[in-house]
Amino acid sequence: MRIAFVADTLQGWIGGGIVAGRHFVERLRREHDVVVIGADVDGPGCVKLPGFRAPVRAMHEMAFTMAWPSRKRIRAALAGADVVHLHFPFWLSFVARAEAHAAGIPVVAAFHVQPENILYNVGLRSRALCHAGYRQWVKGLYNRVDAVICPSAFAERRLREHGLVVPTHVVSNGASPDLRRRSRHRAARGDGPLLVVAVGRLAPEKRIDVIIDAVARSRHRARIRLVLAGAGPLEAKLRGRAARVLGGSPVEICFVERERLEALLNTADVLVHASEIELEGIAVLEAMSMGLPVVVADSPESAAAGFALDERFLFRSGDAASLAAKLDALFDAPEVIDDARARSIDVARRYDFGHGVERAVDIYRSVGAGGRDVRDVDVRRSERPRSDDHSLPPDT
Repeated sequence: MRIAFVADTLQGWIGGGIVAGRHFVERLRREHDVVVIGADVDGPGCVKLPGFRAPVRAMHEMAFTMAWPSRKRIRAALAGADVVHLHFPFWLSFVARAEAHAAGIPVVAAFHVQPENILYNVGLRSRALCHAGYRQWVKGLYNRVDAVICPSAFAERRLREHGLVVPTHVVSNGASPDLRRRSRHRAARGDGPLLVVAVGRLAPEKRIDVIIDAVARSRHRARIRLVLAGAGPLEAKLRGRAARVLGGSPVEICFVERERLEALLNTADVLVHASEIELEGIAVLEAMSMGLPVVVADSPESAAAGFALDERFLFRSGDAASLAAKLDALFDAPEVIDDARARSIDVARRYDFGHGVERAVDIYRSVGAGGRDVRDVDVRRSERPRSDDHSLPPDT
Protein backbone atom coordinates (compact mmCIF):
# COMPACT_ATOMS: atom_id res chain seq x y z
CA MET A 1 0.00 0.00 0.00
CA ARG A 2 0.96 3.64 -0.34
CA ILE A 3 0.31 5.24 3.04
CA ALA A 4 0.47 8.94 3.82
CA PHE A 5 1.39 9.25 7.51
CA VAL A 6 0.62 12.70 8.90
CA ALA A 7 2.32 13.66 12.19
CA ASP A 8 3.61 17.05 13.32
CA THR A 9 6.48 15.54 15.31
CA LEU A 10 8.09 12.10 15.29
CA GLN A 11 11.71 12.67 16.35
CA GLY A 12 11.40 13.40 20.08
CA TRP A 13 12.01 10.74 22.73
CA ILE A 14 9.56 12.21 25.25
CA GLY A 15 5.91 11.30 24.86
CA GLY A 16 4.47 7.86 24.17
CA GLY A 17 2.54 8.99 21.10
CA ILE A 18 5.70 10.35 19.47
CA VAL A 19 7.80 7.26 20.17
CA ALA A 20 5.01 4.90 19.11
CA GLY A 21 4.49 6.84 15.88
CA ARG A 22 8.14 6.71 14.92
CA HIS A 23 8.40 2.95 15.48
CA PHE A 24 5.09 2.47 13.70
CA VAL A 25 6.40 4.19 10.56
CA GLU A 26 9.64 2.22 10.68
CA ARG A 27 7.72 -1.07 10.78
CA LEU A 28 5.26 -0.02 8.05
CA ARG A 29 8.13 0.80 5.72
CA ARG A 30 9.31 -2.80 5.75
CA GLU A 31 6.40 -3.75 3.49
CA HIS A 32 4.70 -0.55 2.36
CA ASP A 33 5.42 2.72 0.62
CA VAL A 34 5.07 5.36 3.34
CA VAL A 35 5.32 9.12 2.87
CA VAL A 36 5.59 11.04 6.14
CA ILE A 37 4.26 14.58 6.32
CA GLY A 38 5.40 16.64 9.31
CA ALA A 39 7.52 19.45 10.70
CA ASP A 40 10.58 17.53 11.95
CA VAL A 41 11.01 14.91 9.23
CA ASP A 42 13.86 14.63 6.73
CA GLY A 43 15.09 12.24 4.10
CA PRO A 44 13.55 10.04 1.41
CA GLY A 45 9.81 9.54 1.69
CA CYS A 46 9.35 12.64 3.83
CA VAL A 47 7.65 15.98 3.21
CA LYS A 48 8.95 18.56 5.67
CA LEU A 49 6.70 21.51 6.42
CA PRO A 50 7.54 24.75 8.25
CA GLY A 51 7.16 24.38 12.01
CA PHE A 52 6.37 26.45 15.07
CA ARG A 53 6.14 25.91 18.81
CA ALA A 54 2.80 26.30 20.53
CA PRO A 55 2.86 28.53 23.64
CA VAL A 56 2.62 25.51 25.95
CA ARG A 57 5.70 24.86 28.05
CA ALA A 58 5.13 21.11 28.08
CA MET A 59 5.33 21.01 24.29
CA HIS A 60 8.59 22.98 24.39
CA GLU A 61 10.01 20.51 26.90
CA MET A 62 8.96 17.62 24.63
CA ALA A 63 10.51 19.36 21.59
CA PHE A 64 7.08 19.08 20.02
CA THR A 65 6.99 21.15 16.84
CA MET A 66 3.63 21.95 15.28
CA ALA A 67 3.52 21.92 11.50
CA TRP A 68 2.40 24.94 9.52
CA PRO A 69 0.23 23.30 6.84
CA SER A 70 0.81 24.08 3.18
CA ARG A 71 -2.23 22.89 1.26
CA LYS A 72 -0.29 22.77 -1.99
CA ARG A 73 2.50 20.60 -0.58
CA ILE A 74 0.09 18.37 1.32
CA ARG A 75 -2.03 17.91 -1.80
CA ALA A 76 1.04 16.86 -3.77
CA ALA A 77 2.20 14.49 -1.03
CA LEU A 78 -1.17 12.74 -0.92
CA ALA A 79 -1.20 12.05 -4.67
CA GLY A 80 -1.44 8.32 -5.27
CA ALA A 81 -1.99 7.43 -1.60
CA ASP A 82 -4.30 4.52 -0.79
CA VAL A 83 -4.99 5.80 2.70
CA VAL A 84 -4.09 8.74 4.96
CA HIS A 85 -3.20 8.18 8.63
CA LEU A 86 -3.62 11.19 10.97
CA HIS A 87 -1.51 10.76 14.11
CA PHE A 88 -2.25 13.89 16.17
CA PRO A 89 -5.45 16.00 16.40
CA PHE A 90 -3.80 19.30 15.52
CA TRP A 91 -3.97 21.84 12.68
CA LEU A 92 -1.93 19.73 10.25
CA SER A 93 -4.34 16.81 10.55
CA PHE A 94 -7.38 19.05 10.02
CA VAL A 95 -5.92 20.37 6.76
CA ALA A 96 -4.68 16.96 5.59
CA ARG A 97 -8.11 15.44 6.24
CA ALA A 98 -9.79 18.11 4.12
CA GLU A 99 -7.32 17.60 1.26
CA ALA A 100 -7.70 13.82 1.42
CA HIS A 101 -11.48 14.15 1.37
CA ALA A 102 -11.34 16.42 -1.67
CA ALA A 103 -9.13 13.85 -3.42
CA GLY A 104 -11.37 10.93 -2.48
CA ILE A 105 -8.70 9.23 -0.33
CA PRO A 106 -9.91 7.32 2.76
CA VAL A 107 -8.66 8.60 6.12
CA VAL A 108 -7.90 6.83 9.40
CA ALA A 109 -7.19 8.87 12.52
CA ALA A 110 -5.43 7.75 15.70
CA PHE A 111 -6.28 8.97 19.20
CA HIS A 112 -3.07 9.72 21.14
CA VAL A 113 -3.72 13.05 22.87
CA GLN A 114 -6.32 14.01 25.45
CA PRO A 115 -7.41 17.61 26.06
CA GLU A 116 -6.38 17.06 29.68
CA ASN A 117 -2.75 16.65 28.58
CA ILE A 118 -2.78 20.20 27.25
CA LEU A 119 -4.99 21.87 29.85
CA TYR A 120 -3.21 20.43 32.90
CA ASN A 121 0.08 21.74 31.57
CA VAL A 122 -1.21 25.31 31.43
CA GLY A 123 -2.61 25.03 34.95
CA LEU A 124 -6.26 24.41 34.04
CA ARG A 125 -8.24 21.58 35.62
CA SER A 126 -11.62 22.38 34.16
CA ARG A 127 -14.03 19.57 33.33
CA ALA A 128 -16.02 21.97 31.13
CA LEU A 129 -12.93 22.90 29.08
CA CYS A 130 -11.96 19.23 28.74
CA HIS A 131 -15.42 18.39 27.43
CA ALA A 132 -15.22 21.34 25.03
CA GLY A 133 -11.87 20.09 23.76
CA TYR A 134 -13.20 16.60 23.16
CA ARG A 135 -16.27 17.94 21.37
CA GLN A 136 -14.14 20.13 19.11
CA TRP A 137 -11.86 17.27 18.12
CA VAL A 138 -14.74 14.85 17.63
CA LYS A 139 -16.86 17.26 15.63
CA GLY A 140 -14.06 18.80 13.58
CA LEU A 141 -11.84 15.77 12.99
CA TYR A 142 -12.72 12.32 14.28
CA ASN A 143 -16.32 12.27 13.03
CA ARG A 144 -15.06 13.31 9.58
CA VAL A 145 -12.75 10.34 8.96
CA ASP A 146 -13.51 6.78 7.86
CA ALA A 147 -12.28 5.07 11.03
CA VAL A 148 -10.59 5.87 14.33
CA ILE A 149 -7.87 3.73 15.95
CA CYS A 150 -7.90 3.86 19.76
CA PRO A 151 -5.09 2.42 21.92
CA SER A 152 -7.50 1.03 24.52
CA ALA A 153 -11.18 0.44 25.15
CA PHE A 154 -10.94 3.26 27.71
CA ALA A 155 -9.82 5.66 24.95
CA GLU A 156 -12.62 4.46 22.70
CA ARG A 157 -15.21 5.10 25.42
CA ARG A 158 -13.93 8.64 25.92
CA LEU A 159 -14.56 9.49 22.26
CA ARG A 160 -17.96 7.76 22.23
CA GLU A 161 -18.99 9.70 25.35
CA HIS A 162 -18.30 12.91 23.44
CA GLY A 163 -20.28 12.10 20.34
CA LEU A 164 -18.09 9.91 18.13
CA VAL A 165 -20.23 7.99 15.62
CA VAL A 166 -17.72 6.66 13.03
CA PRO A 167 -16.29 3.10 13.21
CA THR A 168 -13.62 2.56 15.86
CA HIS A 169 -10.99 -0.14 16.28
CA VAL A 170 -9.11 -0.80 19.52
CA VAL A 171 -5.45 -1.53 18.76
CA SER A 172 -2.74 -1.35 21.42
CA ASN A 173 0.40 0.62 20.60
CA GLY A 174 2.36 -2.33 21.94
CA ALA A 175 5.71 -2.19 23.69
CA SER A 176 8.35 -0.38 21.62
CA PRO A 177 10.49 -2.93 19.75
CA ASP A 178 13.80 -1.15 20.39
CA LEU A 179 14.03 -2.30 24.03
CA ARG A 180 15.65 -5.68 24.71
CA ARG A 181 15.04 -7.83 27.75
CA ARG A 182 17.96 -9.57 29.41
CA SER A 183 17.58 -13.27 30.06
CA ARG A 184 17.60 -12.78 33.81
CA HIS A 185 16.88 -10.07 36.35
CA ARG A 186 18.75 -10.14 39.61
CA ALA A 187 16.71 -11.78 42.35
CA ALA A 188 15.05 -9.46 44.84
CA ARG A 189 16.68 -9.62 48.28
CA GLY A 190 15.24 -8.69 51.61
CA ASP A 191 18.19 -6.64 52.81
CA GLY A 192 19.84 -5.26 49.67
CA PRO A 193 19.46 -1.93 47.87
CA LEU A 194 16.23 -1.28 45.99
CA LEU A 195 15.92 0.50 42.65
CA VAL A 196 12.58 2.20 42.07
CA VAL A 197 12.03 3.78 38.65
CA ALA A 198 9.40 6.07 37.14
CA VAL A 199 9.36 6.91 33.43
CA GLY A 200 7.50 9.79 31.82
CA ARG A 201 7.21 13.50 31.29
CA LEU A 202 7.72 15.61 34.39
CA ALA A 203 4.28 17.14 33.96
CA PRO A 204 1.36 17.77 36.35
CA GLU A 205 -0.83 14.85 35.26
CA LYS A 206 2.00 12.34 35.80
CA ARG A 207 1.95 12.97 39.60
CA ILE A 208 5.66 12.40 40.14
CA ASP A 209 5.22 14.30 43.41
CA VAL A 210 3.22 11.36 44.76
CA ILE A 211 6.11 8.98 44.03
CA ILE A 212 8.63 11.21 45.81
CA ASP A 213 6.36 11.56 48.85
CA ALA A 214 5.67 7.80 48.93
CA VAL A 215 9.37 6.94 48.97
CA ALA A 216 9.83 9.44 51.81
CA ARG A 217 7.10 7.61 53.77
CA SER A 218 8.40 4.11 53.05
CA ARG A 219 9.85 1.98 55.87
CA HIS A 220 12.48 0.95 53.31
CA ARG A 221 13.44 4.52 52.47
CA ALA A 222 17.09 4.03 53.49
CA ARG A 223 17.45 1.20 50.95
CA ILE A 224 15.67 2.86 48.03
CA ARG A 225 17.42 4.53 45.14
CA LEU A 226 14.85 6.49 43.14
CA VAL A 227 15.31 7.30 39.45
CA LEU A 228 12.78 9.61 37.79
CA ALA A 229 13.53 9.22 34.09
CA GLY A 230 12.04 12.10 32.17
CA ALA A 231 12.02 15.80 31.44
CA GLY A 232 9.35 18.42 31.60
CA PRO A 233 8.07 21.68 33.05
CA LEU A 234 8.05 20.48 36.67
CA GLU A 235 11.68 19.38 36.78
CA ALA A 236 12.90 22.23 39.02
CA LYS A 237 9.95 21.90 41.40
CA LEU A 238 10.38 18.15 41.67
CA ARG A 239 14.10 18.53 42.38
CA GLY A 240 13.25 20.93 45.18
CA ARG A 241 10.60 18.61 46.56
CA ALA A 242 12.95 15.62 46.49
CA ALA A 243 15.67 17.56 48.30
CA ARG A 244 13.15 18.69 50.91
CA VAL A 245 11.36 15.42 51.70
CA LEU A 246 14.02 12.82 50.88
CA GLY A 247 17.00 14.59 52.38
CA GLY A 248 20.08 12.47 51.79
CA SER A 249 18.25 9.58 50.10
CA PRO A 250 19.60 9.00 46.59
CA VAL A 251 17.36 10.32 43.83
CA GLU A 252 18.12 10.97 40.17
CA ILE A 253 15.88 13.19 38.05
CA CYS A 254 16.85 13.48 34.40
CA PHE A 255 15.99 12.58 30.84
CA VAL A 256 17.59 9.29 29.82
CA GLU A 257 18.41 7.99 26.36
CA ARG A 258 16.88 4.72 25.27
CA GLU A 259 20.04 2.72 25.95
CA ARG A 260 20.09 3.90 29.58
CA LEU A 261 16.34 3.33 29.86
CA GLU A 262 16.81 -0.26 28.70
CA ALA A 263 19.44 -0.78 31.40
CA LEU A 264 17.20 0.72 34.09
CA LEU A 265 14.21 -1.45 33.16
CA ASN A 266 16.44 -4.52 33.21
CA THR A 267 17.87 -3.85 36.68
CA ALA A 268 15.09 -2.13 38.64
CA ASP A 269 13.04 -3.83 41.35
CA VAL A 270 9.81 -2.05 40.49
CA LEU A 271 8.45 0.70 38.25
CA VAL A 272 5.88 3.11 39.66
CA HIS A 273 3.34 4.75 37.37
CA ALA A 274 1.36 7.44 39.18
CA SER A 275 -0.19 9.21 36.19
CA GLU A 276 -3.80 10.34 36.55
CA ILE A 277 -4.39 10.58 32.79
CA GLU A 278 -3.43 7.89 30.32
CA LEU A 279 -4.98 6.62 27.10
CA GLU A 280 -2.95 3.42 27.36
CA GLY A 281 0.32 3.66 29.30
CA ILE A 282 3.20 2.79 27.01
CA ALA A 283 5.75 3.24 29.82
CA VAL A 284 3.91 0.58 31.83
CA LEU A 285 3.72 -1.82 28.90
CA GLU A 286 7.42 -1.34 28.08
CA ALA A 287 8.43 -2.04 31.66
CA MET A 288 6.30 -5.18 31.84
CA SER A 289 7.71 -6.43 28.54
CA MET A 290 11.14 -6.29 30.20
CA GLY A 291 9.94 -8.36 33.15
CA LEU A 292 9.69 -5.40 35.51
CA PRO A 293 6.72 -5.41 37.93
CA VAL A 294 4.70 -2.18 37.90
CA VAL A 295 2.77 -0.49 40.69
CA VAL A 296 0.17 1.70 39.01
CA ALA A 297 -2.32 4.36 40.11
CA ASP A 298 -5.97 3.33 40.10
CA SER A 299 -7.22 6.49 38.36
CA PRO A 300 -10.65 6.64 36.69
CA GLU A 301 -9.07 8.76 33.94
CA SER A 302 -6.32 6.28 33.10
CA ALA A 303 -6.32 3.06 31.09
CA ALA A 304 -2.97 2.06 32.63
CA ALA A 305 -4.67 0.68 35.74
CA GLY A 306 -5.87 -2.20 33.58
CA PHE A 307 -2.31 -3.51 33.41
CA ALA A 308 -2.06 -4.11 37.19
CA LEU A 309 -1.35 -7.78 37.90
CA ASP A 310 -3.60 -7.73 40.97
CA GLU A 311 -4.51 -5.51 43.92
CA ARG A 312 -0.98 -5.71 45.32
CA PHE A 313 0.21 -3.65 42.33
CA LEU A 314 -2.55 -1.01 42.43
CA PHE A 315 -2.65 2.08 44.67
CA ARG A 316 -5.14 4.89 45.21
CA SER A 317 -4.49 7.64 42.70
CA GLY A 318 -2.88 10.74 44.21
CA ASP A 319 -2.38 9.02 47.59
CA ALA A 320 1.27 8.82 48.68
CA ALA A 321 0.39 6.83 51.81
CA SER A 322 -1.37 4.19 49.72
CA LEU A 323 1.61 3.92 47.38
CA ALA A 324 4.08 3.71 50.28
CA ALA A 325 2.06 0.87 51.82
CA LYS A 326 2.05 -1.06 48.53
CA LEU A 327 5.79 -0.62 48.07
CA ASP A 328 6.51 -1.68 51.64
CA ALA A 329 4.38 -4.80 51.26
CA LEU A 330 6.26 -5.78 48.11
CA PHE A 331 9.69 -5.07 49.54
CA ASP A 332 8.77 -7.10 52.64
CA ALA A 333 8.05 -10.07 50.35
CA PRO A 334 10.71 -10.10 47.60
CA GLU A 335 9.41 -13.46 46.37
CA VAL A 336 6.27 -11.64 45.21
CA ILE A 337 8.42 -9.33 43.06
CA ASP A 338 10.31 -12.30 41.63
CA ASP A 339 7.07 -14.10 40.78
CA ALA A 340 5.63 -10.94 39.20
CA ARG A 341 8.44 -10.74 36.64
CA ALA A 342 7.27 -13.73 34.62
CA ARG A 343 3.64 -12.68 34.99
CA SER A 344 4.49 -9.21 33.68
CA ILE A 345 6.17 -10.66 30.59
CA ASP A 346 3.12 -12.85 29.93
CA VAL A 347 0.82 -9.82 30.05
CA ALA A 348 3.04 -7.76 27.76
CA ARG A 349 3.15 -10.55 25.16
CA ARG A 350 -0.55 -9.99 24.53
CA TYR A 351 0.24 -6.57 23.12
CA ASP A 352 2.74 -7.49 20.44
CA PHE A 353 3.90 -4.40 18.54
CA GLY A 354 4.13 -6.20 15.20
CA HIS A 355 0.62 -7.56 15.47
CA GLY A 356 -0.68 -4.06 16.20
CA VAL A 357 0.91 -2.79 12.98
CA GLU A 358 -0.64 -5.67 11.03
CA ARG A 359 -4.00 -4.86 12.56
CA ALA A 360 -3.69 -1.22 11.51
CA VAL A 361 -2.86 -2.27 7.94
CA ASP A 362 -5.98 -4.45 7.92
CA ILE A 363 -7.98 -1.38 8.93
CA TYR A 364 -6.36 0.67 6.16
CA ARG A 365 -7.35 -1.99 3.63
CA SER A 366 -10.84 -2.13 5.08
CA VAL A 367 -11.57 1.57 4.56
CA GLY A 368 -9.89 1.44 1.16
CA ALA A 369 -12.23 -1.36 0.15
CA GLY A 370 -15.25 0.87 0.49
CA GLY A 371 -15.59 0.79 4.24
CA ARG A 372 -16.48 -2.90 4.56
CA ASP A 373 -16.33 -4.21 8.12
CA VAL A 374 -12.74 -4.86 9.16
CA ARG A 375 -13.88 -8.16 10.63
CA ASP A 376 -14.08 -9.43 7.02
CA VAL A 377 -10.28 -9.16 6.90
CA ASP A 378 -8.08 -11.96 8.28
CA VAL A 379 -6.64 -10.50 11.47
CA ARG A 380 -5.42 -13.80 12.98
CA ARG A 381 -7.99 -13.86 15.76
CA SER A 382 -6.17 -16.67 17.56
CA GLU A 383 -3.42 -14.19 18.46
CA ARG A 384 -5.73 -11.61 19.98
CA PRO A 385 -5.21 -10.66 23.62
CA ARG A 386 -7.71 -11.29 26.38
CA SER A 387 -10.73 -9.02 26.58
CA ASP A 388 -9.82 -6.10 28.81
CA ASP A 389 -9.23 -2.38 28.47
CA HIS A 390 -6.29 -2.90 26.12
CA SER A 391 -7.55 -5.80 24.06
CA LEU A 392 -8.96 -5.97 20.58
CA PRO A 393 -12.71 -6.46 21.13
CA PRO A 394 -15.19 -6.86 18.27
CA ASP A 395 -15.03 -3.63 16.34
CA THR A 396 -17.87 -1.16 16.57
